[in-house]
Amino acid sequence: MSNLLTEFPAHSYEQWREAAEALLKGAPFEKLLVSKTHEDITIQPIYRREDIADLAERNDSPGAGTLVRASRREGFLDAGWDVSQELSADSPAALNTMIHEGLNGGQSEVNLGAPCMLKDAADIATALDGVALDAVSVWFRSGGLSPRIAADYLSTAGKLGVPAAKLRGGFQFDPIGKLVSTGRLAGSLEKSLDAVAELTREMAENAPSLRTIAVDGTVYQNAGASATQELGYVIATLVTYIEEMKKRGLDPAVVLPRVRLILGVGSDYFMELAKIRAARWLWSRVADAYAVGGAPVHIHAVTSRWNKTAYDAHSNMLRVTSESFAAVVAGADSLHIGPYDEISGKTNEFSRRIARNLHTILREECGLDRVIDPAGGSYYIEWLTDQVAAKSWAIFQDIETKGGMIQGITDGDVQKAVETVRGAKLRNVRIRKEKIVGANMYPDLKGRKLEMQETSGSCSSDGGATTVPALGCIRAAEEYEALRDASSAYAAKNGAPPPILQLNIGPSRKYRLRADWTAAFFEAAGFAVDGKRDFRDADEAASALGASPAKIAVITSDDPTYLEVVEPLAKAVKAANPGITLLVAGAPGDNEAAWTAAGVDLFVNVRSNNYELNEQLLKTAGVL
Repeated sequence: MSNLLTEFPAHSYEQWREAAEALLKGAPFEKLLVSKTHEDITIQPIYRREDIADLAERNDSPGAGTLVRASRREGFLDAGWDVSQELSADSPAALNTMIHEGLNGGQSEVNLGAPCMLKDAADIATALDGVALDAVSVWFRSGGLSPRIAADYLSTAGKLGVPAAKLRGGFQFDPIGKLVSTGRLAGSLEKSLDAVAELTREMAENAPSLRTIAVDGTVYQNAGASATQELGYVIATLVTYIEEMKKRGLDPAVVLPRVRLILGVGSDYFMELAKIRAARWLWSRVADAYAVGGAPVHIHAVTSRWNKTAYDAHSNMLRVTSESFAAVVAGADSLHIGPYDEISGKTNEFSRRIARNLHTILREECGLDRVIDPAGGSYYIEWLTDQVAAKSWAIFQDIETKGGMIQGITDGDVQKAVETVRGAKLRNVRIRKEKIVGANMYPDLKGRKLEMQETSGSCSSDGGATTVPALGCIRAAEEYEALRDASSAYAAKNGAPPPILQLNIGPSRKYRLRADWTAAFFEAAGFAVDGKRDFRDADEAASALGASPAKIAVITSDDPTYLEVVEPLAKAVKAANPGITLLVAGAPGDNEAAWTAAGVDLFVNVRSNNYELNEQLLKTAGVL
């Protein structure tokens, strides 16, 4: 058998780049093929063995060293990830129905919210009726109510004959995360930290497999933070909790095994994958710094809310598919895949089932539970993991030099840093550099918006509350949804959405791509674009506009035709109706002054700010 490698000789990077530049035909290589992320990481178009040659962590075994490979030696071969779907309901009985629906449908960890509704041990017993507490992990998103919930849970288990030592799961108690997210914390932070310490001490003695401290990165991810900011702040919060627990008499060796890291997973597949791998690495560095050997890291991944849409909500299924795939490939220990209607505040049986089924597909059809570190060996992912770890560690160190995480959120430095990145992301959404299907791109104008539920307030007293600048929680699509809401309200009042007439001049084949692009540009704001008719000349187009209810019109054709028709058509339109807002689709180039003088008000092209132009036109149309 001949050696196939002799038929495919190796080529150097320089040869590859020379070929790439030839294909670009003079276009700048750095501008078209090199990009920079919100994490300030420069991404090259190709990665090679040389790029990771000096990375020592790539030689670590799974479950050892930096833990980049996996948190356990056997990875998912030892135990797959937990299907940890978040559940909330209006009553303990309704919650119990949801729990059994989930367990019968593949859920392996009971993950409960709405702690205010679980008023006592009897409510917990009702919610968990029929659940084998010694066989299923149970996690409570209980916040400041964790000490009371923990006592009631242990009491319930005891009455069922389940020893506390056999209980698995824990309590999501993250007062720092709560404070920075909402800007308020009932009582003082010191008292909350006292409660964390007492709960940790009690569980360490009586229920050693229950985790009592959560470090919630979704607080930052869902506020628009970069991946490195989220991870840097998570590590800074982790260290803060270790130090605060030390002050209260708890050794780091007791604290670390009782921490659950919660990380959001967004739409940048490779970045999120690298972030989770890097999180284990930074955990190992913290454990080494405190001389804690073998502290088991537990990473709970949660699909992002930042990129989800209320219009065309079924497209959220596609988003969580990519996000959950990244989380599992990265080796998350447990995973919540958000139902497509999650952002509404109330899911249904169908949406929860579809979300759980993704776990089954990833496990049974993709076989991701039968491989250890599937991303290992990828030059790009290995390199990116190293970059994310380094930049996240630098953010953590900067926080430490300025007094630590509590000082950072009290001064507002953390919030300001996140707001800067969030602003950059929202600007990219507005110019459609970052695309959100169903919002700023490819809107479904016939689709209905999710019915958004009112969110309940805190069930804790705000007496003596601690306050800091609130980071908040928003979605990137909210601005566009507000435009769509305004157009929908206009349609309800007037019988039709605000109209735009496309004045398509000449045969469709000349400009159809431009016409379709332009129609989609305005549909993102809920405009009804009449763009299917072709007009022979300027006179026919002007006549059609005169018979149309539209007060906004867009001249659309190819560039050579523009030279003939834009000026006479603009003059005819404005002479007949000076109140018409007239645009030209495309860049005007040297013709801008002449066309503007003839009556063209605006130009719409790839350089236009989609959100701002649509907002301006909605105001012109009397919608806003």
